[in-house]
Amino acid sequence: MAQILETVEIHAPAEQVWALVGDPGRIGEWVPALAGSTLHDDYRACTTQEGAKIVERILDHSDEEHYYIYEIASSPLPLRLYRSWLSVQGHGDHSHVSWEAEFEAESPDLEPELTAKFSEIYREGLETLRHRVEVAAAA
Repeated sequence: MAQILETVEIHAPAEQVWALVGDPGRIGEWVPALAGSTLHDDYRACTTQEGAKIVERILDHSDEEHYYIYEIASSPLPLRLYRSWLSVQGHGDHSHVSWEAEFEAESPDLEPELTAKFSEIYREGLETLRHRVEVAAAA
């Protein structure tokens, strides 16, 4: 099983970060690899910039504790299992955002390539999130 962990520090209170991150349907607003996303009940539908469709099931969501957990329900990716956690922890006027995942590829040979790709997507998303929230906080 492969694992990913990417983090970012954001100079804004957790409530302000969670206002964007805490709505799973808005992930397309801050992850550049996604062209869009929508949320229907416990399912999130994402479209990549290349046009691929990914459906994810939200397994747990807590506005009080600022986290949610999801898994990929269907996608064209060569995965047997994919589960991810996104959380925001406040520290006064700044926040620590963690985005982690564990997954199993259809073939173990694919895991290094998929790990690199998912890590890149997570890093770019978190940096975009940081920029958006910090610009809004400064306004």
